[in-house]
Amino acid sequence: MSKIFTYFLFSLCFLVLSEENSFDVQYEDKDFVYLDNAYANLLKDFHKELILRNQDCIYLETCRDTKTKNLGEVLYQKKANQLYKPTYKEQPKYPRRAKEEFIEGYVIVGFDIEIDGSTTNHRVIEGKCIKDRIKPYKDCSTFNSATLKVAKKNTYDLDTAVVITDVPHKYTYEFDTEGEVYVDIQSRKLDRSKSFIKNKEWEKLKKLAESIDDNYIKFYWLGFASENLNELDSALENYIKSFNLGSDPVVTKELRNRTLSLVYRMNVFKEYEYLCKKTYAVFDNYMCGMNLLQLGDSIGGLPYLLKAYRMNSSNKDLNQRIIEIIESQRNWLKQDLASLQSSS
Repeated sequence: MSKIFTYFLFSLCFLVLSEENSFDVQYEDKDFVYLDNAYANLLKDFHKELILRNQDCIYLETCRDTKTKNLGEVLYQKKANQLYKPTYKEQPKYPRRAKEEFIEGYVIVGFDIEIDGSTTNHRVIEGKCIKDRIKPYKDCSTFNSATLKVAKKNTYDLDTAVVITDVPHKYTYEFDTEGEVYVDIQSRKLDRSKSFIKNKEWEKLKKLAESIDDNYIKFYWLGFASENLNELDSALENYIKSFNLGSDPVVTKELRNRTLSLVYRMNVFKEYEYLCKKTYAVFDNYMCGMNLLQLGDSIGGLPYLLKAYRMNSSNKDLNQRIIEIIESQRNWLKQDLASLQSSS
């Protein structure tokens, strides 16, 4: 599709009722250059229906449904800190033990904003931790105390005559370092692996990998060799082992790329959908979108493709392809929306 879409100002809000408050879900005003008005309105209507079914997604910070959250993000749904701006906010101190043990994570707290701007009824909605940047995140209370201590000091300047309840706020605990994971492998073996890969000697790479102790590099090499030997089941199994053990950023990126491409070829993405819980690069988002479309999930895949389009500033051919794929989903989305609305 060669047509260049015209710019338009996009703003969406609709009324959602809760037990104690009625308020608008608000969106930032953003220009879209790749969707026409009819398509944008279709996405708005779909997002409205999804939030009616997942009311924790009124706020992006508390949204647990990946599909609704991703769609909200590409529609520029405002976060709570954009809706209610604090007049005073203090950053928590990193707990000493967590710092020593290289534990990172986040805490989402909820509270009420009183008419005078003070906050009350503070509570932890969710706390997650990760150690040595090895996935997945797990429930934890490591940062709860430090977070609640500073959250209770937050104040807001509200132009309202009612109390605002259940406002979420996310506090993130991360190190500045890349947190690379190093594996002790002899330089001679590393040099041999490079030679085997360059010369496409996959059986030799496989034997080399089998000769070292279990670590992310071993399973990465095994997966790489198996993929090129067309042993796809073995390749996928080893890529997942390597991914779960954690690795340095370069290998992690390569693992995600290869794994997402492989599950697309094998049409087994449903089992590995968790790989798309967090996406960082153009290729991540593109392949997550394509995998979901292959499963017939248009509204699940579309936000990833939109993210890929926005992140891609150099490859015009890829963006043209993405636009064509997005357009191909228009009628499917209409049918899916009609089915969703009829089930209300």
